[in-house]
Amino acid sequence: MIKFFLFTTDLPLALEAEAAGIDSIVVDWESQGKADRQRGYDLETNRDSPEDVSGLAKALRIPVTVRVNRPGPQLRDEVACALDNGGQILMLPLAEHPDEASHFLDLVAGRAETIIQIETQLLVERLTRLKVLAWDYTYIGLNDLMVSRGGKWIWHAVLDGTVEHICRTMAGRPVGFGGVTIVGGGHPVRFTLLLHEMARLGCGLSMMRRTFKGEIQDRDLAAEVQAVRTFWDASCRRGPEAVASDHDRLMAELRRLEEELYPDVEPGITR
Repeated sequence: MIKFFLFTTDLPLALEAEAAGIDSIVVDWESQGKADRQRGYDLETNRDSPEDVSGLAKALRIPVTVRVNRPGPQLRDEVACALDNGGQILMLPLAEHPDEASHFLDLVAGRAETIIQIETQLLVERLTRLKVLAWDYTYIGLNDLMVSRGGKWIWHAVLDGTVEHICRTMAGRPVGFGGVTIVGGGHPVRFTLLLHEMARLGCGLSMMRRTFKGEIQDRDLAAEVQAVRTFWDASCRRGPEAVASDHDRLMAELRRLEEELYPDVEPGITR
């Protein structure tokens, strides 16, 4: 079973998503240093509030996830504020060392579930120490991992084996990456190929893509979420030949796109 998380502070959409089978609504407080860090990249910064958390938490039955800011002196107050306003899952971005994740877990102290985002190269290099900590989920943030590595293309971490290395290292613990949209959607990488890869790597969660709200258009949200879950179930039932074939198709598609986007960069260089 895979869990789906949706970033939104729109209460009507959150209620519709809950009825459709989305597992958690995410309120995003992460803004500290983000504009400078992501300058030159086509990425998104949200500036949600404690009031967004409390309003959603009072109206929803599914848990509200709060993404706080990166490790720093403000973290203690942000964790307390998120918990006081009804956050039931807390997510830590941009940790560079397992000790920072451990400190975050100590602050939460079992009062909520936790997600540690793996999105810095320094944390990727310390995965074995991260794995033994008592977090509930880890999630690979491909955008910031790309920035951390000085790259240009978020999917290079899938193509070069970094994502598989993380998932294999975390085997037996809930880990996720990528993003979810409608079956048949996804650009430039087809979502169905990514969902096959998530199933191959044993992922336990994923976030709805920021393009999801556009791709859903006037479709029935519940029907589309159910279609994704049906596709996921089929992906998990594939035999080894189908799994290998689908993986090869994804890698071929990523290589084609990378060569098309960065034709002058030598193979093996982070794009």
